[in-house]
Formats: sequence, C-alpha cells, structure tokens
Amino acid sequence: MACQETFLTLHGTKIQLLSGGSGEPLLYLHSAGGELVWLPFFEQLSRSFTVYLPAHPGFSKSEGLEKIDTMEDLVFHYIDVMDALGLIQPYVVGLSLGGWLAAELATRYPNRIRKLVLIDAVGLRVPGAPIADIFAATPAETRHLIFHDPQSDLARLFVPDVPSPELLENTLKAREATARVGWNPLLCNPKLRERLYRITVPTLVIWGESDRLVPVAHGKAYQDGIAGAKLVVLEQCGHVPPFEKPEETAKIVTAFLCA
Repeated sequence: MACQETFLTLHGTKIQLLSGGSGEPLLYLHSAGGELVWLPFFEQLSRSFTVYLPAHPGFSKSEGLEKIDTMEDLVFHYIDVMDALGLIQPYVVGLSLGGWLAAELATRYPNRIRKLVLIDAVGLRVPGAPIADIFAATPAETRHLIFHDPQSDLARLFVPDVPSPELLENTLKAREATARVGWNPLLCNPKLRERLYRITVPTLVIWGESDRLVPVAHGKAYQDGIAGAKLVVLEQCGHVPPFEKPEETAKIVTAFLCA
C-alpha cells in the first residue's frame, strides 16, 4: 500500500509528513535515527490503520528546530500536529526518542491518546542501567548498540561505515535535533519516572532483549510505572524491533491496538 508525502504548515513552520493505509488513525513518533521512509513495519500497520509519520522539527525535511529547546516544546508541537490532522484520539506508537516523546505526551494529555505503544523508549533514569552515549559512537559502535547482529546486512544498510553524502547530512541533522532535547541529561527526563502514574491509557511496552543502548530494565521500569502496562520482550532483537522484526512487531502492535 503506497504512502504519500505531504507538508503541514504549523504557525509558519513546514513539517514533513508521510501517511498511508486505511482504518483508525495511528500516529507514529520516530526515533533519533529519523526513519522517514516507508518501512515494511509501516506497510504492515497500514493494512489495519491509517498511519501518520511526521518528521520531528529539524529531522529530514521538517523545519522549526529553532523553536525546540526541550521535550516540553516537542509535546506542544505534537498537540498542534494532531490538531492540524484532525486526530482527536489516535493510537500513538513511539520508538526510542519517539517513545520518550509519546510517554511525555501521555503524562500531560492522556485524553488525547486512545492506546499507547512504547518501543525501546529512552526517557527514564534507571539506577544501575545507564543509557549508552550514542552521540560519541562510531558507526561500528552504533551498530553494536542498536542491532542484535551488528554484522548483519540490515545493520550495515542502516548504519554503513562510509555513509553517502545524503545519509551523512540526514544523520548530522538528526543528531543535532536529538541533542536539543536529549544532550544533558542524556536522553532522559529525571522527573518522568515519577510522573508515569499519570498515564491512564492502555499501554504496551515492547523491548528488544539484545538492546545494548537502552537496557531492558528501562522497559520494566515503564511497565512498573504505568498502571496495567504489559511488557513484551523480543528475543534476538536489539534496540529497533520495527527494523529487525517488522512483521512480528507489527502483529504484536496490531493485536494490542485492536483488542
């Protein structure tokens, strides 16, 4: 099922948007990797939902990074995005940085979310299980942190040793945009864990067992902090289940959202 690329204009700022599928609306919040391509994972989800994939400010073709200094700014930005798209109460799925954003959104506006899925989400400070510093990692180190098999063709496709000029530009833009909200403290809000009780929507937490960037202890912390949350740990999978196990992850997400 083909997707379409359009642009929203929010208060003078141009925002890139991919969308496709049919059914109930699903808002996907992407990771710091900026997966602004129609992955097989989105194709799977689009068979059951209308999938909306906006680029965060400063990522890919989206403008407005100068307006973003904190995660709070991104939360307000996405309320504007939802309003512009007419999304009153969509399903919200977030990966890594997008999972953190989804959790922050749900602590403030739970009435705007129908169900919530957090996939290998950063955002928490968990004693004894620190998040690795992705900002200083080489391509080889990045593959080791993110993928179950860092030597796989998939890992080398997404994180090559010698990126193309276009990929390098997008990677540098993504790192700059991520650093605006996640540089210090590193990819977390120290207050978020104590606020998770405010998330009152049905929540699914998905984690890759081999995630070396964000240990599975963070998934358990999200599960413990959100009343009624369910945790699913995927074997032989790293930090990015939508990349490494797209069909399995999409089936798990779809079954939860449609239940």
